Amino acid sequence: MSVSPRLDSLSTLATVFTPAMSCKLLFDRDLYTPCHIRVPDADHRLSAIYVDNQFYSFLKIVPEARKALDIMIRLGKLDSTVALTQTPRGYAVWGHEPVAHYAPPSRQPGYGIKPVFGPQPCLLLADENAYQTCRLQVPDISQPLMALSYNNRYYSFFKQGIDAGKVLDIAAKLARRGDEVLLVIESDTYTLALLEPNARVI
Repeated sequence: MSVSPRLDSLSTLATVFTPAMSCKLLFDRDLYTPCHIRVPDADHRLSAIYVDNQFYSFLKIVPEARKALDIMIRLGKLDSTVALTQTPRGYAVWGHEPVAHYAPPSRQPGYGIKPVFGPQPCLLLADENAYQTCRLQVPDISQPLMALSYNNRYYSFFKQGIDAGKVLDIAAKLARRGDEVLLVIESDTYTLALLEPNARVI
């Protein structure tokens, strides 16, 4: 695969905490279309995927979910959107390419690209100063819910775990069914929370 030039910049960044970034968790093959693209800062075609009318170029494959999350959080210094797919070799990280153009096969210049509509994006958050804990009252549940407040929106706790792979699998399923998911990444714990648009803070 041809790698995006962005990867060179990414490798020089220190691991820092940034505000939440948007991630497309594309763990099912029918959620995206593989393709090739051209971008202004590369003189060759790049391997890419296409989803929701957006292109994402290939950055790197890593064997572990935790490493993939680390790369995506670091990528937040350069971009605010990323995609993640699964392969037999592990997790493939893809960077958003807002100014990319589709590059059809050279032998089939008229070959089109299949549009695909993916899941809700999952927000990845690794800055403990960017959110607060709170209690919510929601219309369909009598008991108050523990929750996180981020960017003037409220997310009820759904699950906590220490296995990054399992947490990502759950997040991908929730996003595919239409939930807006916030994944908080701490040193040894992962917290999934779901948007509560009709909640009231108590």
